[in-house]
Amino acid sequence: MSWKVIDVSSNISYRDAGVDIDKADRIVNQMRQLVSETWTDGVARDFGGFAAAFEPNWQDYKNPRLLACTDGVGTKLKLARKMDRLDSAGIDCVAMVVNDLITSGAKPLFFLDYISSNELKSDEVLQIVSGLAEGCKKAGCALIGGETAEMPGTYAEDDYEVVGFGVGIMDSEDSAICRQPKEGDLLIGLPSSGLHSNGFSLVRKLIDDKDWELSDIIEPLDRSLGQELIEPTRIYVKPVMEMMETGASAACAHITGGGLLDNVRRILPGELEAKIDWDNWQRPAVFSMLAQSGQISEDEMRRTFNLGVGMVLVARADQQDEVHKIAIEHDLDSFVIGEVVRKDEY
Repeated sequence: MSWKVIDVSSNISYRDAGVDIDKADRIVNQMRQLVSETWTDGVARDFGGFAAAFEPNWQDYKNPRLLACTDGVGTKLKLARKMDRLDSAGIDCVAMVVNDLITSGAKPLFFLDYISSNELKSDEVLQIVSGLAEGCKKAGCALIGGETAEMPGTYAEDDYEVVGFGVGIMDSEDSAICRQPKEGDLLIGLPSSGLHSNGFSLVRKLIDDKDWELSDIIEPLDRSLGQELIEPTRIYVKPVMEMMETGASAACAHITGGGLLDNVRRILPGELEAKIDWDNWQRPAVFSMLAQSGQISEDEMRRTFNLGVGMVLVARADQQDEVHKIAIEHDLDSFVIGEVVRKDEY
């Protein structure tokens, strides 16, 4: 049997391994003000414990039902970091979650985040949290907690992962919300604020292939490529909830990965499909620039990007004026992009 001699003359710490607990504690303390500014009446416990609590006003609902969503920002984070605009990624994270919640008629209640990196840098984490807080304010929900994780060796240097988790509430007995779409219903689009948070692996490949810099201004864009690409995802909570609660809209689809066809299909009964008139709205310049520069086919563009439509509402023909009216009240454009039709095989 061989014996090993253990050297006890030197100590090793968690910090030596790449994890600084004291720094993480300082970051959490700095978050407090940003987070507390989002709190609503339902927040029941101070920030910083092992769990956060929220107490909905159950009396407002006959048969309350909680819904939950989770999503992340994806590789758009890489561009946001290069632009030193990680706050935009925080808004994106909230938007991707709450925009999903409202498609089921759920009012967002609260939000939690998870931020991890090879090495957490306090200024960058605070940028992200400031964006999360801003997004929660826009959505009317409370940022009640989250987690930061420093994991050396897991991520490439300077990489971040930002993930969000949201819970909303709806009344399952409220027939005004989420009416089953019917043949003849109109499809009404609400404009996106740009690419939102999908298609960035393709965009980043194009940037590399073309040797573009984020500071470049590429025709027909009227601002730098980086500014265009990291524009935060639009949050549709307030106008869409109003449209659904008043019965102006029967259902809605958040246009993310898979584009218009795949996402609208998710909210239609099996015997129905979306007939979209692709010329019914003006696409933002960034989409034509990407298509032409990368020689990307129209089919690929339709499956990868939102093409300027971030949310699609299903409404009866006699309700379209009410949808447009509510959109205008929230400083949003709206436009009919097609209709619901019966599939040929039915």
